[in-house]
Amino acid sequence: MYHYTDSGLDNIYLENGYQLENMDDEEYLSIHHMDELHAAIGGLLVEKSAPLTANEFRYLRTELNLSQKALGGVLGVDSQTVARWEKAETQIPRTSDVVLRAYFLESQNQTSSIAYLLKMLSESEAMQEAEQITLEEINDHWQAKRTA
Repeated sequence: MYHYTDSGLDNIYLENGYQLENMDDEEYLSIHHMDELHAAIGGLLVEKSAPLTANEFRYLRTELNLSQKALGGVLGVDSQTVARWEKAETQIPRTSDVVLRAYFLESQNQTSSIAYLLKMLSESEAMQEAEQITLEEINDHWQAKRTA
């Protein structure tokens, strides 16, 4: 068995699907189907019933190819908050744990629109404060005023 610590997780072991070679007194590792391996690891993390650990949270974020700043934007927190979660300095809120799991699941299955909605919300947050909402009463009912 190979202890796969390059994943950033301490509890990942590979029974097969890898090859170790020695060349010039150096050991080289080759892992078959690396993308599928990382997707499988992420899937197991998403399915576990316990809250994500700091390292597991970081693993999913990096597998999504998100910076701490980008994930912070999606979750409505700053990058330093994400960094503190990943260093286990503060506890990861359950809602952020769930959102990251859902985001990862969607990245594996393109039929969902969670990532689109999260991105739309994070991008529109700044615009939302400046946006004026105008209502008008028509036939005893309030509705958003249509603009031309």
